[in-house]
Parts: sequence; structure tokens; C-alpha cells
Amino acid sequence: MPNKIIKVAYCGKHFGEEPPLVGNKDQGAGAIFFCGCNMHCVFCQNKQISQGFIGQMISVDDLAKKILELQNENCVCIDLVTPTIWQEQIIEALKLAKQNGLQIPVVWNSNGYEKVEDLRRLKDLVDIYLPDFKYSDNEVAFKYSGVKDYFETTQKALKEMFDQVGNLKIAENGLAVKGLLVRHLVLPNNLANSFGVLQKLAEIDKGIHVSLMNQYLPLFVENFLEINRKLNHDEFAQVLDYQLELGLKNGFCQEFDSSEDFVPDFEKDQPFICPHMF
Repeated sequence: MPNKIIKVAYCGKHFGEEPPLVGNKDQGAGAIFFCGCNMHCVFCQNKQISQGFIGQMISVDDLAKKILELQNENCVCIDLVTPTIWQEQIIEALKLAKQNGLQIPVVWNSNGYEKVEDLRRLKDLVDIYLPDFKYSDNEVAFKYSGVKDYFETTQKALKEMFDQVGNLKIAENGLAVKGLLVRHLVLPNNLANSFGVLQKLAEIDKGIHVSLMNQYLPLFVENFLEINRKLNHDEFAQVLDYQLELGLKNGFCQEFDSSEDFVPDFEKDQPFICPHMF
């Protein structure tokens, strides 16, 4: 039987994740950016690969080899970015890599829109879940990402992730070893959506690590006038204040005024203009 294949856009060191997933300047996350996505966000900064054609096909065996190569390059984790649609092949590659000496944590870096039964197949293969929690309003989710049941599906997924790995655990060396870290990108003119996301996270557990992001850019959204601008300081401050009021005090927060640096160009060997996002 021919080896199953996966489409990959980039494989290498990446310094654009949260500090416990990156380490020092000689380490970095061992990132593998997969092509395609089970959502179609109109503002996606990775649209070249999530909805485009950039990337190359590789086998499961080759993916396992790349994972081990990243470990050998002193990366602190294996960062699987937008992996959901390739889950079956990735599971095979992870099992193969672990059989051949993979020891560093595996990060499942997804959009959060996943089925519980699929996540249960990842138990004991994934150490750190790094999902987005984009929407608490299904109308907003459908408008901007084309899915009708995002809130219900994602909250169940987050609860499953939390039940598997618990809150984020960071070792004395500052590196994450296991747990859940949830990202939320604040959208302009959508504060109620953000408040609803944070409320749900607080209901799951107030110890959850939240990564609050302000890197939104008005890309590809000319037909959506309400989000066809950058986020402003006041909007972000309101969301951050509300997060703290809810008791969600663990996590990370992006600095303002550098969002343009976060847009990658996957047509280049090194897609990332600014290596550090936090």
C-alpha cells in the first residue's frame, strides 16, 4: 500500500509562539505548518496555505523524520500548526517518531473547531493543546469563518483538551511541558464576542492560561466594513480588563503596534518577518 501523504508549507524553527513554547534564541519551537484548514476565516493571515496552493506533499515516514530532525536541532517542542484535517496521517507519524526517540513535547496548534472523538485519539500523543477560541457568537462565526456551530463544538473540544492535559505546566527552566493554552484574537467592533469567549473559559477553569492577541489586520475583508480596520487600544484594553475581572490571570498578552510584522510570506524560505510575537 502506498504511503499516505500530507501537504506541508513550512518546517523549521519558529520563534513566534508564546515564550514557554520557544525557549531562548538558540532553541525555538519546531514548527510544521500544514496546508488546508477546516475553517475559512475571511481574515486569515495564513491564507496562502490555509486556502491557497503553496506547499509540498510528503509521506508519513518523511513527516516522522522531520519531527526527529527538529528535535535534533534543539527545538523545545514540536509545534503542529493547523493539523486538524491531516489528523490520521499525523497520528501515524507521531507514533513512528516516538518509537524512534521523540521526547520533547508535542503541541497541537489548531483553530479549536474539532470533534471530541477525534481529540480522544490524540490522548497520550499530544502534550500541549494550543487551540484558538475565536467566537462565542455563532452568527459571527458563520459570517467570518463559514461554520454554523463553532461555539458549541469548540467549547466541547476545549473541555476535552482540558480533561486530557489540565492547566499549562511550566518547568523551572521556563518551558511548557504539558497542558492547555487557549488563544483568542480580538476583532474590531466585536467586543461582545470576546467577552463571551472569556466567560466560557472562566466557567471551564479560572486557572486556564489565556493568550490574548491583538495582531488582527484587515486583510481580505473589504466586504466586511465593520472589521475593515485595525483593532484600537481602547477595544483591546476593555477585553483585557474583562479577562482580569473574571479571574483569568494566567497567560500572555501581545504588545500593541506591531501587527504588520506577524503576516508571514510562505513563498519565502523564511516566511516570518518578525520572529517574536510576544
